[in-house]
Amino acid sequence: MSNDFLNKLAKQANSQLDNDDQHNSPFARQKETSKPIQVRESYYREIKKIAFLNDQKMVDVIDDMLRYAIDSGKFSEDEK
Repeated sequence: MSNDFLNKLAKQANSQLDNDDQHNSPFARQKETSKPIQVRESYYREIKKIAFLNDQKMVDVIDDMLRYAIDSGKFSEDEK
């Protein structure tokens, strides 16, 4: 009987987590797609090492690096 309750609870939890109506909730899972990019082999190895040492995913390390570069203003339209 307790197994039925746990199965029902698990189904409810999964349906709530997968519900697209909750995308405004701060507790909803973020689903952002990623695209493949080309990176020089030397940078790839360095990024992989940084990700390993910081216990992060490579996509998160690259995201932080790109955000830093974009925020630096070097690529802004005003400087062209």
